[in-house]
Amino acid sequence: MTTLTPDRSARTQDGVSRTTIRLVPDPAGDRARIRLATDSHPKCPVLRPMLLDTVGSRARVSLVPEGAMLLADDHIDLDIEVGTGTRLEIVEPAGTVAYDMRGRYATWDVRLHLGSGASLVWAGEPLVASAGADVRRSMSIVLAPDARLALRETLVLGRYGEWPGRVRQRTRVHHVGGAPVLVEDLDLDPVSAPALIGRHRVVSTVLLLAPPDEVPIEAARHDRFDLETGGILWRRLGTDVHATVDSGCWAAVR
Repeated sequence: MTTLTPDRSARTQDGVSRTTIRLVPDPAGDRARIRLATDSHPKCPVLRPMLLDTVGSRARVSLVPEGAMLLADDHIDLDIEVGTGTRLEIVEPAGTVAYDMRGRYATWDVRLHLGSGASLVWAGEPLVASAGADVRRSMSIVLAPDARLALRETLVLGRYGEWPGRVRQRTRVHHVGGAPVLVEDLDLDPVSAPALIGRHRVVSTVLLLAPPDEVPIEAARHDRFDLETGGILWRRLGTDVHATVDSGCWAAVR
C-alpha cells in the first residue's frame, strides 16, 4: 500500500505557531478567567485551543489541530499557565503523526506554569514518529510545591511495519525556587531505539506530581518510579498502543 506524505514546500521555513492558555482566578469572585490565543503564519498549522466548558474555577480545553501536522519545518509552541487555586483539564481529540521530513525536522515545545493550589490534568494522545521523521520536543514545567499535575504521554516509533522515526525529547520539571524534580533527555531513532528499548515501539508515560497525601500509593506498583523530591512516574514499553497504555493507572491518577 502506498502512503502519501503531505508536502509543505510552499509554506514558511521559519514560522512558529504559538498557542497560549491562561487560567487565572478572578479577584472579584470564585470564578476564573481564561484567555485562549494563537499566533501563527497563515500557511502554518496551529493548535487551536477550544473551550469545552467552565464551572467556577475549573475549565476544560481541547487542543484541535488546524492543518496537517507534523511536517518538516513545523514549529509548535505551547505556553500554559494555571493560576492560583484554578483547575484546568486539557484533552486532545486525536493523536499526532510526524511524517517523513526528508532530512529536515519539526519542533514541539511546551511550557507549563502551575501556581499555588493549581491543578492540571493533560490526557495526551499518541505521537507517532513515522519513518524519516525528526521531532525535537521539549517540556519545561515549573510548579508550586502544593500544585497538582497529572500528565500522560505516549510515543510510537514508526507506523505499522515501518522503521521508526527520530524523537529527541527534553523534559525539565522544577518546583518554584526549588530543586529539580525531573530532568530527562530521551533520544530514540532507528539506531538507538533497539539498543535502549529492544523490540518495543511504544513508550507510555504517566507523570503525577502532587502533595504526598494525594498520591495513590496502591496505584500500579509495577513500572513505577518514585521521584526523590516527590511524585511518581510510570513508564511502560510495548509493541501496541492499546496494550501498553495503562488505562487503570491513568484513571487512578487523574
